Formats: sequence, C-alpha cells, structure tokens
Amino acid sequence: MLATEDAGSLPIQDDFDENRANIDQAIIDKVSVGLDYPCYPQLLGSASRPMNMVLQFLIPLSKAIPTIQIKGEEASLVSDDITETSTTIGVERAEYYLGFLRERGLTQKVKGTKACVTGPFTLASCLDRKDLLRCGASKPNVVTGLAHILSRSCKRLSGLGFDLVNVDEPFLSVMLGRTILFKYDYRFVVETLNTLIREISCLSAIHVCGRITPLVKKVLLESEVDVVDHEFARSPSNLHAYSREELERAEKYVAYGCVSTVHPEVETVEEISNSLGEALKAFGSRIVVKPDCGFGALQGMPGAYNIALKKLKNMVEASRIVKASVASGS
Repeated sequence: MLATEDAGSLPIQDDFDENRANIDQAIIDKVSVGLDYPCYPQLLGSASRPMNMVLQFLIPLSKAIPTIQIKGEEASLVSDDITETSTTIGVERAEYYLGFLRERGLTQKVKGTKACVTGPFTLASCLDRKDLLRCGASKPNVVTGLAHILSRSCKRLSGLGFDLVNVDEPFLSVMLGRTILFKYDYRFVVETLNTLIREISCLSAIHVCGRITPLVKKVLLESEVDVVDHEFARSPSNLHAYSREELERAEKYVAYGCVSTVHPEVETVEEISNSLGEALKAFGSRIVVKPDCGFGALQGMPGAYNIALKKLKNMVEASRIVKASVASGS
C-alpha cells in the first residue's frame, strides 16, 4: 500500500551514448529522494541526436528489420510486413541501470526496481504518424508484429529481476474513445496487451494517459495486467472511473498519479496527502503512488530538473505520512 514509484523520464538531456553523466545523476537522484521502486531513466535527446520513449525501441528495431525507417524523429513503414526478430530491443538502459545500482551499492537503498516498455499501439501510432487514420496503429498486422517483438523485451526485463514492468500505452487514450479507432474489436486490444503481459513474471502495469473512458476501463479490467496506471492530478474526474469493488473483483491495483508532470508549480506535502486521502476513499488500499507521467514535458523550463526532484521528494514524504496515519488508525 502507498509504495512510491516514478514514470521514468526526467527533464535533462539523454547522454546514454556519450559519457552517461546525466543518466548516472538521474539514477542517484531517484534513489536519493526515497522512491521505493525507481524506474530506470528515460531521457530526451537533442535535435542532433533524437531520443524518446518511442525511438528507444524503434531505432534498434529499424536496424533489425528493413520495413521500418527512421529519419530524425520521424519513423515510417516501407511495407506493412513486420517480421518477428530474435533481437531483444530497447532494454540497454534498463540493463545499465541495474548494473549501476549494484556497482554503487544502491540496491539496498530501494525496495525494488521498475522498468518500462513502450507498448505496441503507441509504437505503431508513431509509424507514419502524420496521417492518424493511416498510421501504423491502423494496421492490425503491424500492431501484432510489434507486440510479439516487444514481448521479448518484457521477458528480458522480467528475467533481469525487475519487480515491476510497466507497458506505456498513452495512445490508448486516443484510440479508446467513444468508439475504438480503426474499428478494432476491444478483444483484439485486450489480447494484444496480454501478449506482453504474459511474458512478465513480476508485477505488470499498463499506463494510459488522460481521461479513463469506459472503453479504457473495460480493456484494462479484462486484461491480465496487475496494475492500472493513470493520471489523477491532471484528470481528477478519473477518481470516479473505477469502483473499489471492480478493482478488488478484477484483482487490480491502481498506480495513482498525484503530482502534475506538465505544470512547474511544486505541490506541497499537504496537497499531495489530501489527494492520497481521496484515493484511499475511492479505491481502498490497493494504491501505488506516482507522478501523472514522466517529467519530460518540463524540459526547457527554468529549473525544470530541480522542480521534478522536489515534486518527487514531496510525493514520497506525503506517502509516508498517509501510510503512517492509516497504520495508526487516525
């Protein structure tokens, strides 16, 4: 109950292919603020060296199969044939993270570790993304092919010993609106997500941004995922999306986004504590505490990195206070 985690990104530039000073500092700082399950850092690249949560997986995939081409930050499909590859993509940062924790003696300072994988619908939506209705996510064979490839990444991360593997699917907030884009049956969406989840032997989570629509709720509750991960600071109406009984019946936990990742104002410990109190009333004790999303959206704002750390620190402190209050019955 009320264990803390983060989403992955922080507002400093990616230097994984250089001296890794920013990556290393991000790891140290995540541990230092007291997160129970810090995620490996996903940092944004520069104009000359683009990198983000999508390119982390599509760049190595484009090297393994010729049907995907990358130019700058844009990815395109040469054909719709996504052949399965034996290559495990996008896990290098996670592998480095675990090694760094061990080498620096930081492993004992956290309760566990978290890894994230960008999901097949979101990756597919970034292929030929300038035309939404014809992007890669509109092609079921592309989505299915990516799901099978990403399942290898999930299996690798789980095998490395991560305690939580999170599948990031922000595109589902667009795809699962009043109806399902591309006329997919919702069971296709559920089964595609389960392709990844079934390879995760530790706790699994799926993150969907924005408002929790009835279709998002239906898909996630019927999937095999352990943790449903959402924004609540930016979308407070999400408090009414699930009932405690529905979550308990489906044996799901809620990853509760309680601080904004787009606004630079730092929430106070009291504000976050009050928000967590509302979450306990709505969902019961099956709560994991986290920011809404990653902090990459703050990049470029003055003092963005320190702002993100202050938000995380206050979140951790608020979680401790609320947990102690619950334990004492007050």
